[in-house]
Amino acid sequence: MHRFFVPPESISQGLVTFDAALAHQLRNVLRMRPGEQVTALDDSGWEYLVELTSLEPDRALGCVCGQNPSQGEPRLRLTLYQSMLKGDRFEWVLQKGTELGVSAFVPVLSRRSVVRDAGRMEKRRPRWERILREAAEQSRRGRLPQLAVPVSFDAACRESVRVHDLSLIPWEDAGTGSLLDALRALDAPPKSVALLIGPEGGFEREEVMLARRQEIGVVTLGPRILRAETAALASVAIVMSELGEMGAGR
Repeated sequence: MHRFFVPPESISQGLVTFDAALAHQLRNVLRMRPGEQVTALDDSGWEYLVELTSLEPDRALGCVCGQNPSQGEPRLRLTLYQSMLKGDRFEWVLQKGTELGVSAFVPVLSRRSVVRDAGRMEKRRPRWERILREAAEQSRRGRLPQLAVPVSFDAACRESVRVHDLSLIPWEDAGTGSLLDALRALDAPPKSVALLIGPEGGFEREEVMLARRQEIGVVTLGPRILRAETAALASVAIVMSELGEMGAGR
């Protein structure tokens, strides 16, 4: 069933109003007709079964037939502090990270980040938000992941420790101590986890030492050197799996 995020105010008194852009998609792209059903999401963690009643060029209307909590929304709050990547690699991390269950993305300006122009990044925000929305709809999420403004690496370290139960930074020169080992050594499962992932070329040693001084756990992803986008998604998948977010029947 097709799923669409709509503004919360679009759902009122058992009725749902879809704006002109969604009306065009429903009517002209998907060729839907009154009587067919879709799922509406208001970014609250709830999903609404909606029967379409009217499809006009400027708007579409539907009535709510049922309401349930979204089964695709993780209980764990995982924030990915991703150093900026060039080309479409950052967008790929946004899309696949959303599918895996990332709750928030924070772009990080680390020393080896190729992309450092904050103004240029802000211009891409509408595109990034569209990627997040479409990925959340496709993967049956009930909330849209948050997309923060870019921050420095130092600020990312301070914030990650302040607002998360556990902060980890994978590094190719960490030696012993894997990400999986760090998770299995916990006395109790955390409610929130921060992952700090480097850019092309990885973090510089001074950056990792700064993170370590702020009590961020430095871990390894194994003997192979991974691309930055691969490291991000591998780390997310390990955390989500080990903390019970990838099992059936959650």
